[in-house]
Amino acid sequence: MAMYIYQTDGHPVGFRFGNFIHDMAGVPLGRILGTHVYRLDGSYVGELFKESVVAKPVPSVRPMPPVAAPATLPSPGPSFRRRGLVDYGYPDVFNDLYDGRQPPLELNDPMEIAAE
Repeated sequence: MAMYIYQTDGHPVGFRFGNFIHDMAGVPLGRILGTHVYRLDGSYVGELFKESVVAKPVPSVRPMPPVAAPATLPSPGPSFRRRGLVDYGYPDVFNDLYDGRQPPLELNDPMEIAAE
């Protein structure tokens, strides 16, 4: 079962499947070790905090060896927009998982389209 990953403003941007993070299209972007989030090349990105990837200070983090990308998974489908996080002062860094690649354009929130 996939666990959705949200931006700190509440929009779904990806999902966790096992130890890997995928974008909403199912493309693997990184992996999670404990609460530390890394790109597939092993470079550290941030922390998994309240279902978001954020720049939260940690005592020490070391780069990890690169891993082969897992298979692209089918999209888990749209998720609802949840209420944003309380502002803990941690910036959202999910897009840093793209490692220089451009994140896909986001479609409008399906709930907003339904309201029109």
